[in-house]
Amino acid sequence: MGSTSVSWEVTSFEVQATTPNATSDALYANGNMQIPVIVAISVIDPDTNTAYELNDSELETIKLIDYDDLPTEISGSWSYSVTENEFEHGLPSTKKTVQPDLSLAAGGLQKKRYWVTTTKVENKRIGASIKQSDGTIVHTGGGTFDSKITLVGTNPVTYKVDDLNFEQQEENITQDWPDESGRWTQRNFYLTTTKYELRKADFQGYSLGTDDPALDHATAWFNTAGYFHIFYYWPMGLEETRTVGFGSYTAEVTINQKSNALCVTNMLLSPSATWPASTIWEGRFTFYDKFGNPGTFWLGYDGYLLTPEILEHRYTIED
Repeated sequence: MGSTSVSWEVTSFEVQATTPNATSDALYANGNMQIPVIVAISVIDPDTNTAYELNDSELETIKLIDYDDLPTEISGSWSYSVTENEFEHGLPSTKKTVQPDLSLAAGGLQKKRYWVTTTKVENKRIGASIKQSDGTIVHTGGGTFDSKITLVGTNPVTYKVDDLNFEQQEENITQDWPDESGRWTQRNFYLTTTKYELRKADFQGYSLGTDDPALDHATAWFNTAGYFHIFYYWPMGLEETRTVGFGSYTAEVTINQKSNALCVTNMLLSPSATWPASTIWEGRFTFYDKFGNPGTFWLGYDGYLLTPEILEHRYTIED
């Protein structure tokens, strides 16, 4: 393995995309979608004229640079990371090759993979640089090594209410309370889009369940004519069971039965009990489709306060 006491020099240095032509790729400029960029490098020990294997810390000194502003590291609207995220890594129309094997190849060629993202709609030419053991900065911007790829940041997909599907997916589930003082009814609704499947969601403005864990992720509750309605939205994920309700009136319900969708639950509690006053939280959420394109909406409620709705603004009782 490499050692900092050994001098080494670069003998080959190349930047590659994982598309068939290996020279270009494209991504949505939404700040979330990543595409892989591969840097291939080989070095020698000049004292022995033999191949030298860079260790992990030496490979980590490889930087991605702006080919048109050498040797400036890309930053700002373009960024990169060694960590892969959960979104797709190619546009719907982009054909990808199999992710390359990054293990040491014949002839001493080593590869380093970075994940690049952008918030800017433009074409960006990207190269790479590394500092040799003697302190010399070597880059792929011309001269001995001339290699670059062109990354194309394209307009992100945007979402309006008309792009959404929001509907109840299962039948109502109704059960009596153990003391037969009343019953509860659960309805699950699922949000999807007409464009791409959803991958995750962030939530702002809901009950954290601090005073009552059964109200965790509740966005509103309404005390109307002796009935108590609670609305919840849930983190996306695998099917699971949640405890919902209020006080001693709780139930175990199943959520997230539909994959790649955001689940909203309405609970109707109908015993003769003393319910708290109606409370409405902001109910804002941002979903991200499989390419990282976001859509921000609010949870609202119909005129009878029975059925959840999706709004492009914060809900008010006048809605």
